[in-house]
Amino acid sequence: MNKITKYLNQHINGQVFDRPSILNAYSRDKSVIEVTPRLVALPADTDDIQFLVKFSSDLATKGYNLPITVRGAGNSKTGACLGEGMVISTEKLNKIEEVDEHGRLVRVQAGVTLEKLNAVLAAYNLNLPVRADEKQTIGGLISTFPTDPYAKKYGSIFYFVDRLEVVLSNGSLIQTISFTKNGLKLAEKKPELEGKIYQDLNNLIIENKDVIENLKTSASSRAGYNMISQVKKDEQGTFDLLPLFFGAEGTLGIITEVILRVEPIPRSTKHILAAFPTLDKATDYMKKIASLSPAMLEVFDTRIFKIAASHGKNLGLLEPLIDTGYYVLAGFNDGFFGSSKKLRQSLGIGANAASITVENNINSDDFKDIYTLVDCFLNDENKVERPSLVDDFYMNRDGLVKFVEKIRVVEQVLGQELPIFGSFATSIYTVRPNFDLSDLAGRKQAMQFLRYFGKIVKECGGSFTGGGSEGRVKGLVSTPELTTREHALYDKIKKLFDPNNCLNPETKLGASFEDVVRHLRTSENQGVK
Repeated sequence: MNKITKYLNQHINGQVFDRPSILNAYSRDKSVIEVTPRLVALPADTDDIQFLVKFSSDLATKGYNLPITVRGAGNSKTGACLGEGMVISTEKLNKIEEVDEHGRLVRVQAGVTLEKLNAVLAAYNLNLPVRADEKQTIGGLISTFPTDPYAKKYGSIFYFVDRLEVVLSNGSLIQTISFTKNGLKLAEKKPELEGKIYQDLNNLIIENKDVIENLKTSASSRAGYNMISQVKKDEQGTFDLLPLFFGAEGTLGIITEVILRVEPIPRSTKHILAAFPTLDKATDYMKKIASLSPAMLEVFDTRIFKIAASHGKNLGLLEPLIDTGYYVLAGFNDGFFGSSKKLRQSLGIGANAASITVENNINSDDFKDIYTLVDCFLNDENKVERPSLVDDFYMNRDGLVKFVEKIRVVEQVLGQELPIFGSFATSIYTVRPNFDLSDLAGRKQAMQFLRYFGKIVKECGGSFTGGGSEGRVKGLVSTPELTTREHALYDKIKKLFDPNNCLNPETKLGASFEDVVRHLRTSENQGVK
């Protein structure tokens, strides 16, 4: 590696490292696995990424394997930004290149964080209305394709991306463009890999028309390359590679620049909090609230807040805490009069709630503290780690109560509580078990739980990958659930874009039980979970 490191450093503007302490710093994300790379690259520009990718591709043609994994903020919960070859971090590609205030467009490098973007846009009274970890990069949001809690009202990150600049697996650079039928014919004649992608992908879409039509009706899953269903609108419509990179997790190319459509900063959100003794009653209430088009609508098992209380946290609005049941938090941002009207309607709908509180100028800070209490639960200092093992799964509204009933049985088997929380508006939920990953028995139990949990989700009409793409960990459950033809289609897409299998090969279709087990962490992740 030392010779390769020296060679690469002589040919790029950024830096490549092979020092163990640096490799170790890039060996973890927020998942349950740990993978130490052979090299870590911090490219300074797109040219650097092109050189690094071409180098990896050239090595592969000579029989030497140095696969590439792209990494943004390192926030993946599924091991998608970890690799055994060369990790390319986009942390230095963090420039906001251009802001078109009147056209509401912004051009950014892929490593720009959501926090930095919205801080700059605020000066123009603009905003990207996606609720995610502020440290998440724009490239990371596209690659992992999470369903955020505001997605029901504003749409996910997908609806705000206008164009991508992407480095393909041979090192060539492309921009995603929406082609007409005649434009596609010209694109198919482009040289080398780009032209082949347009030609062969169009043929794949034609040959698998029925499979792709079925994908459109199962949009709750982000497994595989299901966004192939959005590439070609219809026989006479447009053809655009853009959708295919959503949820691709760096397996088809490396995103370097993004043009985003942005919105005026939304009006402030006003909230209402209601408590119910059973999930049935909470669900009935949320279905009615959903008809009012809230900006967000979330539900929390009360046991989450009991754990926070055991650490001495002031429960504020939740005092007195109900013994068992669920809290529903809804938010409206329709302006003063619009929000006030909907809050009054929500009060009437919730007349049978155990308690109900509307946000006002006095208790506004207490509403914000609800998420602080959830963080306290996730970082429960009296328990072993609550790893991000089954976060962000999709469960349809009609199956939610049945799902929780099945989870109660699992609680008895494991001897631990598994309170659920998440967004009723988007049907994306999280359950955080606690397993001692430092213990062999705990790691075995975690893997058994992963598979069994995925089975329960499917039985209740949900999708394990509804809230984001599968990465390494969730791929163990999602990939076997693909139909034979879906798997074959996705495999052909991967081979078309990455014929040498250089781009994140252990992710998505390449995830294996042996690989995940071999890389399971044996110590807790550091920092706030």
